[in-house]
Amino acid sequence: MAKPKIPRASAKSAEPAAAPRPANIRIRMYNVGFGDCFLLQIPTDAGPKRIVIDCGSLKNKHYNIKQISDQLITDVTDPDGVPRVDVLVMSHRHADHISGFTNERWARVEVGEIWMPWIESPTDPEAKKLWKKQKERAKALQFAVERQADLGLDLDPLLADVAAAALSNEDCLAVLHGGFAKKVKPKFYPKEDKVVEKIDSDILAGVDVFVLGPPRTRGALNQADPPTNQILLDGFNIDIDGSREKVRPFGEDWEDEGHFWPNFDPDAINVAASQKRLYEAIAAELDAEINNTSLILIFKVGDEYLLFPGDAQWGPWERVLADEEALDLLRRVTFLKVGHHASHNATPATMLRDVVGKENKRGGQVKAMISMTPYSRWKGIPHHALIEELTERNDPFVISDSPSPVAGVTQNELYWLEFEIG
Repeated sequence: MAKPKIPRASAKSAEPAAAPRPANIRIRMYNVGFGDCFLLQIPTDAGPKRIVIDCGSLKNKHYNIKQISDQLITDVTDPDGVPRVDVLVMSHRHADHISGFTNERWARVEVGEIWMPWIESPTDPEAKKLWKKQKERAKALQFAVERQADLGLDLDPLLADVAAAALSNEDCLAVLHGGFAKKVKPKFYPKEDKVVEKIDSDILAGVDVFVLGPPRTRGALNQADPPTNQILLDGFNIDIDGSREKVRPFGEDWEDEGHFWPNFDPDAINVAASQKRLYEAIAAELDAEINNTSLILIFKVGDEYLLFPGDAQWGPWERVLADEEALDLLRRVTFLKVGHHASHNATPATMLRDVVGKENKRGGQVKAMISMTPYSRWKGIPHHALIEELTERNDPFVISDSPSPVAGVTQNELYWLEFEIG
């Protein structure tokens, strides 16, 4: 199937520009498997502009992330043979969002601006303190998994992946900080501790961009799971609740009457169980802190409002849902990139049921995209109650690895799906 590129006005084109097509918004979601990669064309006062948001994967679907990033770079290549991206956004540093930047072809891509969360700034003192603490906890977690037999623990190997996610991806980050054809210094947002901050970008003239996260407060960053009334489908069983209280499998009145365990020692078991729970809580907080550093962006293009929340979990959303300016923006949303691959902890019930799109130009209907493929490590993704809610709302939505016919969506059979809005 033909793979149309996203056009871009360019004074350097070697060929005469074709007659301009209607200036519609085009949102392309690449089928990376378990991860995120989006390419937007948005009309501006200076012509259509390209925005790339993330490029990463943890688990392939049809193609690996190298093949996907090759396709993306081909799709942004102009007639003069030069690949160009006007704005490149890194939502946060997890591998499923940035692993594709190891592709050597990125070194030939001209990028106008790079946007990152404030937490990635190498000169921000608060960012440096936070990453130092996170690395210390990640190393402790990694050590515990590697030496669990000696420590009397039985830890899930997934905890090692959580630790690795906080310690690795340095090669991808190096590219994002300065590995493109033009040495562009990233911009870090938000600049202040506001719930809503506006980005002024000359490249996106006539387009308003609002940043709703990440917050700059530590407490908001490490809040992983919403309270029960904010999880779609009340009573959802959260495996790790973040509690650090001691876990006592055996109380004082337990004894091994049948001598089934020759070395039965309830105190030792209580200690080991408590340590296991502690490491699980550390892993949950560590993972949530990185997810909660996600940029939450709303692009206002005319009267279309496009929401890209990365993997933000409960902490940032709690602030957003308490702020009237943020709520006003969310009520106008016409497109939603469903957060965190449609997990239970990234789309608060109040936001989806009562806020997002409720005062938009489409009578409350919101077009949505979910980037994911089933992954045995996270059996609850996608969260079925979230899918049911989107269906009940009558929102047109597509899932990257199981596309279904939706009005306004085209697809390159295996590489991507695209909404055209306008």
